Amino acid sequence: MIGLSARFAEKSEIRTRGPIYAKAAKDSFKADLEHVCIENIQACVIIANICLADSDSKAESLYYALAIRMVLILDLASASDMEDGLTRETARRVWWTCFLVDIWSSGGSSISRQLTMPDCRPRMPVEELMFSNLRPKDKDITDAEWRPGMWSHMVAMVEVYKEIQDLIRYLVVITEWDEEFIETTVDRLAIRLQACEENFEPELQFSAENLVINANRGLGRLFSGFHLGYQYYCMLLFYRYLDQNRGPTVNGNAYASRCKLHARKFCDILKLSREHKQTEALHNIIAHITIVSSAVLLHTYIFGDASELPDTITRLESNMEALVELRVYWPSVELMVGAIDPLTFIDLTMHQIDRLVVFLKNCVGSTTRNTHRFDKWMVKFLQEYGKTLNEKDKFKMSTSIFPEVNDSGLGQRSRTIQDVMSTYWNVS
Repeated sequence: MIGLSARFAEKSEIRTRGPIYAKAAKDSFKADLEHVCIENIQACVIIANICLADSDSKAESLYYALAIRMVLILDLASASDMEDGLTRETARRVWWTCFLVDIWSSGGSSISRQLTMPDCRPRMPVEELMFSNLRPKDKDITDAEWRPGMWSHMVAMVEVYKEIQDLIRYLVVITEWDEEFIETTVDRLAIRLQACEENFEPELQFSAENLVINANRGLGRLFSGFHLGYQYYCMLLFYRYLDQNRGPTVNGNAYASRCKLHARKFCDILKLSREHKQTEALHNIIAHITIVSSAVLLHTYIFGDASELPDTITRLESNMEALVELRVYWPSVELMVGAIDPLTFIDLTMHQIDRLVVFLKNCVGSTTRNTHRFDKWMVKFLQEYGKTLNEKDKFKMSTSIFPEVNDSGLGQRSRTIQDVMSTYWNVS
């Protein structure tokens, strides 16, 4: 825990010792690797997050794989023979944590998932304060007493996210799209996501008031991350409808508008979370989602009405400010943005620069409407955060049904955006 949390310390001497603590944690775990227990599963998850922060996605995946294997060996999905309620609930939460990170990490690194849902589905995590009030030797919380919390709602959302991942992977491997099937699938997943939000308890609905309430309960940062994750799933589901080289579909315009709406909501939630104590969304993955949100905002700026431009610029600047703050804690943010020499990072070559700067350069260099073309490159940009992002011309483009029409006005807007973002990052 110290190896991961030292980066948040106010004193620089503590922050500089973070890598020393992290190495000690890895050495200690390796010495006890064959001891299969809940504590070592928790250690694996923490060390995996340290590896992600240091841009070592291979080691991140390896530690998550070890955690999942231990979960399976211990059969934490059942947790029925454990001695008390606290131990049983901890086991359930550890199992669901591995379920969540398996989906996120496999998507981020484009590898197969390992953990499948058992026949006997574990009970969802109980509400956070109910869990924190459990003590050793307490009886297990009964089904009648059980109440949902943010973790249980997160599980429900990630189960939808898993299907969104599968849909996106399917779209980039088939040669001809069945638009009716795609829209039916998107509509079904959109309904499920909407149902997730509608099921949030009143105190879990997003508002400035609830943000403060949850901060006072010690759950402010969890609350912010919870809602930012929901906006990301929605953006990802509707993102393909920003591709202006695809033909019109029944709900295409509505879905594109919803993608932009969720990008704006993400930006507003992120900004508000940064304005209150104990609510800042400081998770490493927030940087990746902020970059996706910024890509959607770029679409609005490049293709939107003139009346939308001032508000879009303001939101983009807010996102850039958030990324500047996050890079203080997470070295991988620099890699995600592509603002430094990639040779300083693990497994990178001079041809591999990353994420937002690459995306922006593609927009600036284009005078056609293919900036948000939905292809393999775009899928890598959207969800494979564990990989470096090659220049777009190295990927085979999806075939457009329209001829590419030059538009000098698009290039001018893109260059304006470049000037704005150069205030925060080296995007020249």
